Amino acid sequence: MSKRSKIVRLAMGMLLVIAILVATFALLPRWTPTWGATAAEAARALPGDELIERVSGDTTHGATIDAPPEEVWPWIAQVGDVRGGFYSYTFIENLLQKAAAGGEAIYHNANRILSQFQDPQPGQGLVMDSLKVYDVEPGQWLLAAQKSEEGDFNWVWLWHLEPVGADQTRLLVRMAIRLPGVAGNPVVSKVTDLGAFVMGQRMIKGLKLRAEGGTEPAGIEVVEIVLWVAALVAGLGAAVLFFTRRAWQAPLLLGLAALLTLIWFTVWQPPIWLRILFDIALLALLWGVARLGRILADRGSGMATGAAFGLLLGLTLLENGPAGPLVGAFVGAVIGVIIETLGVRKRTG
Repeated sequence: MSKRSKIVRLAMGMLLVIAILVATFALLPRWTPTWGATAAEAARALPGDELIERVSGDTTHGATIDAPPEEVWPWIAQVGDVRGGFYSYTFIENLLQKAAAGGEAIYHNANRILSQFQDPQPGQGLVMDSLKVYDVEPGQWLLAAQKSEEGDFNWVWLWHLEPVGADQTRLLVRMAIRLPGVAGNPVVSKVTDLGAFVMGQRMIKGLKLRAEGGTEPAGIEVVEIVLWVAALVAGLGAAVLFFTRRAWQAPLLLGLAALLTLIWFTVWQPPIWLRILFDIALLALLWGVARLGRILADRGSGMATGAAFGLLLGLTLLENGPAGPLVGAFVGAVIGVIIETLGVRKRTG
């Protein structure tokens, strides 16, 4: 392969990766601020709105919990760094805490109701004694706030409960945060907003799981990290094949599929079993492309391309239901057959 060809491939691969990342950060803010909430819920007035002027990037997230408010409230009452945790990714929380204040890890997610933390009072610290309880209506809502003297770091966070019928609860979580130097930097702002969404979504799912009687398995965060790294390895392996093999189409599509998988794992946080299946598919395709690379350069490249495209399409269709991956696999197989047929005709024509 000539030096010019390598440069062209490098440029093409980088442009595609950048395009996907830009599209991700451009499109996600259209729905992440109101994830799980209706338009009416996002627009309604809630406690704490008077503390900070609302802007378009502020979030109102919602979830319906299959438990009455009196069974949900204890899990909210005990939130806090050295209390019951926030039911989110503790390894990220502890990294941020160590970067900000040093010391030992303090975030741990409780899997049981802690009686000593069931009476939150105004002034009690929830995050390093900076974000504190501002007001509380037991059984209904908990409002936390942080207001800096300089006015450049303001944070308002609300957990709000309403009964739905006799045995369900509607949970709304509203957050408005103003970080110094972020508002004028759109790149940092979007990255910060995405990070807050990832952590907030995990928190709501963790709270819902516990309130409905479930328990988070020990070591689940380690499992999620391993599955994320496995998708990353598949993507890096595909990138190496893309730059070194003559048959580059299949490694390219496989690499893009791995990138989308990483985004999907991070943002949508699908069930563990589904992540395992996709990692197996990615690594199996990587092995097949690497093992049969020379054969695919002359025969069967259409099928490999179709398989990688099917995985890519399946990811995009997954939000439409479990049939998404099946539709993607079917379409990918058809495309592979068509490409391979055309290739055979060209070689024998």
